[in-house]
Amino acid sequence: MSEGVSCLCLTYGRPALLEEAIESFNRQRWEGPKELVVLNDHPEQQLLYEHDEVRIVNLGARLPSLGGKRNLAVTFAAYEHILVWDDDDIHLPWRIEESMKVLPRQSYFKCPEVWLMGGDELQGNVYDGDLFFHAACAYTKRLFEQVGGYGWYNAGEDQDFENRLRSNERLSECCRVTRLPIERLYYIRRWGHGYYHASGCINLNELNPAVERGTYRLRPHWKIDYCTKVEQQIQRRYGRQDRATPHKQANS
Repeated sequence: MSEGVSCLCLTYGRPALLEEAIESFNRQRWEGPKELVVLNDHPEQQLLYEHDEVRIVNLGARLPSLGGKRNLAVTFAAYEHILVWDDDDIHLPWRIEESMKVLPRQSYFKCPEVWLMGGDELQGNVYDGDLFFHAACAYTKRLFEQVGGYGWYNAGEDQDFENRLRSNERLSECCRVTRLPIERLYYIRRWGHGYYHASGCINLNELNPAVERGTYRLRPHWKIDYCTKVEQQIQRRYGRQDRATPHKQANS
């Protein structure tokens, strides 16, 4: 299997957020083979976007569980290395770079420190001790198969996946998190973005957003410059003008 990267993005009825997630992928600097697989199971909305490295899978019927949707997405992955790529958050341009510094020698990668954003305001960074933020992780397809994939349910299927990894005597050694310098934090967790949030939702039928029915042609873009937001936050909080800015820093 090719040693490239498959970024797996689940989506349902919020294309405006998805456009920013796709733009995040398009801005990735990593020069190896990569793809973004977007799995859409909204029965009334077909998503379209033409790009050599982006594949849109429109199922036409809603899947019964989020865990099952994650498992199905993995079957579409062309490459061995899997990155979880949530559609409502921002993935900074060095995310794949940082992941692939670790994945070739270790089957799991995650930095447990992320940026938090409310609305359009970057609120700061938070370290969770590897309890949450599954969407910031990456793993190999082989590891996914060894742990048995995701549980076929909603609300916590991501934490269950990581808990089973850590509690497995044979696999737990690979689940070491990787601390990064603040200018290389690669994930912005967003709240208050104006759309539903699936965290803690046990019944997916409760999530029924109004959508533009029929074909929706995606136009990827960032509505604000997130790299500059991060740079400004670092300079405000740490006052280091001599520090390398995130979007100018060379690969370490």
